[in-house]
Amino acid sequence: AVARLRGKLSGRIEAIRSEIIDLLAGIEAAIDFSEDDGVTETPGSDLPRIQAVIDSLQTLAATYRRGRIYREGIGVVIAGRPNVGKSSLLNRLLGEKRAIVTSIPGTTRDFIEEAIDIGGIPVRLTDTAGIRPPEDAIEREGIDLVWERLAAADTVLVLLDGSAELTTDDRELLVKLREKPLLPAVNKSDLPQRLDEGSLREILPETAPRPLRISAKYGDGIEALKQAICDTALVTPLQEMPEALIAHLRHKVALEKAAEGLIRARDGLRGGLPPELAALEIREALDALGEITGRTTTEDVLERIFMNFCIGK
Repeated sequence: AVARLRGKLSGRIEAIRSEIIDLLAGIEAAIDFSEDDGVTETPGSDLPRIQAVIDSLQTLAATYRRGRIYREGIGVVIAGRPNVGKSSLLNRLLGEKRAIVTSIPGTTRDFIEEAIDIGGIPVRLTDTAGIRPPEDAIEREGIDLVWERLAAADTVLVLLDGSAELTTDDRELLVKLREKPLLPAVNKSDLPQRLDEGSLREILPETAPRPLRISAKYGDGIEALKQAICDTALVTPLQEMPEALIAHLRHKVALEKAAEGLIRARDGLRGGLPPELAALEIREALDALGEITGRTTTEDVLERIFMNFCIGK
């Protein structure tokens, strides 16, 4: 999967790099040569092309979050009050008994972390202690650590007990998590249902998906839950992914730096900046891409000038 990402990214960056070389070659040819040499373009005539390359760079830079998820995996933290079935759900998702399941609240004190694969996407699951008012210092420390994990999660899978009405603890947890990508799941669908979905929807943010009814005990709804994990993290299976993605922060920074150089060139040309200075900004954009490709530009630009214009012919 990661190899496919690299292949698509390499091709996309090379195409953008070629466009920037064309832009720089056109401006430098207009500076150094005359119409007698076959150069009829003026630096300002390339503004639409410059904007198109800026758009391409910014679009690619914006894929960083998704690309990082494909490379590192989706970080999913299972949260909820005690006895809603978090450990049972972890075991069901893993297909094996990894967490101890009892009816005693507070059984899970330490984090349990495991990895699964969903449609080619690595998913890092974390089972946490039930969130409730702590009864002792140890439990208080454990719940504080749960909140740290929740803050760092890509997706918070909030598990609720469908066989009971929403509790104060449920409501407080949902309110505190409103700013996170939430995936609400209502467990124990195999039992008579008492949880009112309308009341639940009133608490959930508008961006949250419709709560899924599942049974961690019998496996009902688990496949739909797996797909929802990917959907909530804004990803799709790699085989359905058409565009290139960046997965490293340094690539994102380099693309943003390249876009900034072209923006300065665009705005400068619009405002009457000497083309020599605009060319310097475009060259800086190429140098920024070189931080990803490792390639230099001088010979490529000269070759493109002689390729695109009838200089010396």
